[in-house]
Amino acid sequence: MGIEAGNMPHQHGHERVPQFALSDTVESPRPHEIPLTLRDITMEEIIDRFNTHWNAETVRVHIADRGDMIHVPTEWHGAKKYGQPNSGDAQVLFGPLLVENIEGTRLTPESFVEGLRTLRFVCEDGNGKPLTDEQAVAAISSDRSCTVVSPEEEIPVMRAIKNDAEGKIIIEVRNGSMAPVMQELTKIGNDPNMDADKKLRYRKAVSDCLGGFFTKGATAVRKRLGLYEYKRLTRFDDCLASGATIFGDQEVDDVMGRTRTKTLEEIRVAVASTQGITMAIKRGLDRHVPVLIRVGALAYGLGNKTVGANYLINTQPEMAALGLFTVGDMGDKLSTGREGRINPHVRIYGAGKNETRIYLGGGLAMLELWEDKIRENNKQPDAVVCVLQASRVNPPPGVDGEIHDWGVLLKGKKLPMYDPTL
Repeated sequence: MGIEAGNMPHQHGHERVPQFALSDTVESPRPHEIPLTLRDITMEEIIDRFNTHWNAETVRVHIADRGDMIHVPTEWHGAKKYGQPNSGDAQVLFGPLLVENIEGTRLTPESFVEGLRTLRFVCEDGNGKPLTDEQAVAAISSDRSCTVVSPEEEIPVMRAIKNDAEGKIIIEVRNGSMAPVMQELTKIGNDPNMDADKKLRYRKAVSDCLGGFFTKGATAVRKRLGLYEYKRLTRFDDCLASGATIFGDQEVDDVMGRTRTKTLEEIRVAVASTQGITMAIKRGLDRHVPVLIRVGALAYGLGNKTVGANYLINTQPEMAALGLFTVGDMGDKLSTGREGRINPHVRIYGAGKNETRIYLGGGLAMLELWEDKIRENNKQPDAVVCVLQASRVNPPPGVDGEIHDWGVLLKGKKLPMYDPTL
């Protein structure tokens, strides 16, 4: 899934959930009848790991000197991009933190909602009616789709709000994880025989999954959280698995001194793992930044290195019957072949204070779908749209056969920063 997939062999203990056998029709990598067993994990475990391992020794940010570039060593994964040597102007290495913490895990809807409550979130339906834990679990794991009232108003299946001295975070989930659009994404995502028609169907399903989230503003969210006069910075990607791209971009901004005051940071993705959302919550709290997370639907399982580390994995029996992978490799399925012909750049659309960032790869399709929705709804784009390139990079395995460092290379971070309010 974009930069977040890997396929190095790895063994896991503490296996407690039923095995799902892979069939011959699984998207590449295509193991034959390899059993995949996920270990249960909680939000508390993920957060505890961050508390003990997120430090300057583990998370290392490298910004290229002026006029220079960071070149990926030839023996590394990610050494080439679009057939050419890969380079960028910023790199973040996370050590094993973002992979070994969550690979091969299942964070169930029940554990997710319980973790939200422990963090003092309040769950409600799209109309603002409070939900019990059982009702919130039922909503996010259901086959329900978002209710569309008008092009300007949609009712997500669930909203979770934290608004206290510890932090300000809103999570909006548009569809249940078994909604028809998710069934479509699973069926095509597990199909190795892609043709033009299936690519078109997949692209439309991604668009339908996000729906109005594609171009939705945040006026009501800012009002709800008391963030008056705040700007919105939206990081927009196809999916959120381990979060390497988005967390890497945040870290580079902080190191470059581009941390904005009075800014609501939004993460907007079609599909997200509950593990990834947990880490996004943790980073928002640690960085003392208000966060809005908008997701088309949730996934609860993540693959291991045998089948592809951080591929979203189906854990609900009804969805697992349709295929192992929740959406397959989104970057590959959404690819048009044009990604390699576009360089990072900044688009200036006019007045305003909000910014959207989109990451090339699967992100090119997201940019095109976003532009289509802007035109369709006759909306005003954000004042600034920054198109970046992101690549997963990691060194080869060590003497123990394991990879111990995983990261992201970003290109376009040295583009001039445009502030339309000046």
